[in-house]
Amino acid sequence: MSRIERLHSQGIQTYPARTGRTHTVQQARESGIAGNATVIAGRMVRLDTRARSGALEDCTGTVDLVLDDPAQSGMLPRLRAGDLVECAGTWENDAYTVTGLKLLAPCLRGAPETEAAGAVRLRARIMAGTRSFFESRGFIAVDTPTFMTVPDLTPALSSFQTEYVDGDGGTRTLYLHTSPEHYMKRLLAAGCERIYQICRFYRNGERFDTHHPEFSGLEWYEAYADYETVMATTEDYVTSLAGTLDHGGELTYRGTMIDLRTPWPRYRVRDCFLDRSGIDLDACDDLEAFSSAAKGKGYEVREDDDWDDLFHRVFLTAVEPALPADRPVFLTEYPTRLPSLARRVPGNPRYVERFELYMGGLELANAFTELNDPVEQRARFEADLEVKRSKDGPDRYDGGVDEALLAALEYGMPPSGGIAFGLDRLAMLFADVETIDPVIMFRDF
Repeated sequence: MSRIERLHSQGIQTYPARTGRTHTVQQARESGIAGNATVIAGRMVRLDTRARSGALEDCTGTVDLVLDDPAQSGMLPRLRAGDLVECAGTWENDAYTVTGLKLLAPCLRGAPETEAAGAVRLRARIMAGTRSFFESRGFIAVDTPTFMTVPDLTPALSSFQTEYVDGDGGTRTLYLHTSPEHYMKRLLAAGCERIYQICRFYRNGERFDTHHPEFSGLEWYEAYADYETVMATTEDYVTSLAGTLDHGGELTYRGTMIDLRTPWPRYRVRDCFLDRSGIDLDACDDLEAFSSAAKGKGYEVREDDDWDDLFHRVFLTAVEPALPADRPVFLTEYPTRLPSLARRVPGNPRYVERFELYMGGLELANAFTELNDPVEQRARFEADLEVKRSKDGPDRYDGGVDEALLAALEYGMPPSGGIAFGLDRLAMLFADVETIDPVIMFRDF
């Protein structure tokens, strides 16, 4: 006989439609006066029927239960830790003396999402702090589409592909955005000068300790600014959020204390590459030169490598692990061959005004002084398109480039700075967890 059947045979209703809760645990604790009857409800997180004691938890806290009233003798033996219950009683001596018990829902198995509630609360505080910060600075929240008519052409990213079926049975291929960047730049051209967005990002093939194919991200853009402006805002945002989350000027991640005092150190990619790998990116303008330099320093070079593949392999092997873990770090001026949406460094066209933010060994953000020249942007898109077609086949990338974004640039997009910020990884830091799983609410894949 199942537990449900046993409870029914004993005349106990297992899923009543109503509850008489009058107070949360926190409200009962704050307003509780000895002898003042209240009704609370939540999950029985601890139960000792012999000692006639337990503990109940709701979203506001946990309270010890005293279950010594003779009136409970019929219900108490039938309860288990994990059950959802309603308790009538009074608050006395920092515990809740129960005079009435009601089963709301029996617990029939272990919790499928043991960390979900903690993730919800942390994420809620991060989201609230983020919105408060940007609203106070005059940024407006925007909500752009998830679907795009063309895939992301960034060589290192892969878009999810889906099919739209119209009312006549016709079909059209659409793609989940890898970030809302293209849409937000169109808003910059339309006159929205300070904008931010918290949304879901979708990147196919990314499921690792610090990656999930669907994750929460933040992007903000500011017209008449550059990536120096974005760096300053980034410092203010993270330190403000740390204060909101009660971390002050420091936080501890995996045993290392991270000093958040500003300004944060800045290192150029070329300098780090030369220092850590012995390879001078100034001498690696083409794949042949880069391959020769990498082989000379003992790095693996594969027959099917392109320039981007080789850069990322050396970077992840030699540069990223050597970045300091006890300070947030801006890594600046990436090779022009990599980011197709960033403006070149004035006087040094080999590099673009891009930075990535690292904290505690985690890459948190990627930012640009945004490219607003439509002719150069089209040329970079077309170069990326050829790389994608050569790697993944022409069929997947038959939609061309994002003409809507190019049209916005041709209309005129002001000089701007923008950033994509990974909120799940930021939550990892504040939660002090090694992988992304504990800070996302569901891990069905």
